[in-house]
Amino acid sequence: MNSDSLVIAGKSYQSRLLVGTGKYKDFAQTRAAIDASGAEIVTVAIRRTNIGQEPGQPSLLEVLPPAQFTILPNTAGCYTADDAVRTLRLARELLDGHALVKLEVLGDPQTLFPNMPETLKAAATLVKDGFQVMVYCADDPIQARMLEDIGCVAIMPLAS
Repeated sequence: MNSDSLVIAGKSYQSRLLVGTGKYKDFAQTRAAIDASGAEIVTVAIRRTNIGQEPGQPSLLEVLPPAQFTILPNTAGCYTADDAVRTLRLARELLDGHALVKLEVLGDPQTLFPNMPETLKAAATLVKDGFQVMVYCADDPIQARMLEDIGCVAIMPLAS
């Protein structure tokens, strides 16, 4: 294992860059941007991007195959722990048991600051359910420690 590698949930990555799939005009542009970035981990907002939940529609997995990229489903747009857990369980089903996820439970649609009580609740449920949780959280070291103690594999404070 290269000492410069990024290791998340036991898997090594050469690139430390995680790239999202939103904001592109189409899946072709998304693929071109991901290729140009060199990223190996690609975040996907499950509530906004089709990865199979809309049969018959183009799927992001057709242009970003999970055999080539680590698809990191995230809960963008979720405001409660229940919505986040439900969204990630759907993603796991669509991705054949994929366990690595990005949890973000928002508290405010303007600032996109996290709702920490709901984040902690969702994280505990997801970890108990076998997920490897990378979590977006407040920049509070006490709450970050709580998330680590729950068993999250990566803590991602806002503005980091």
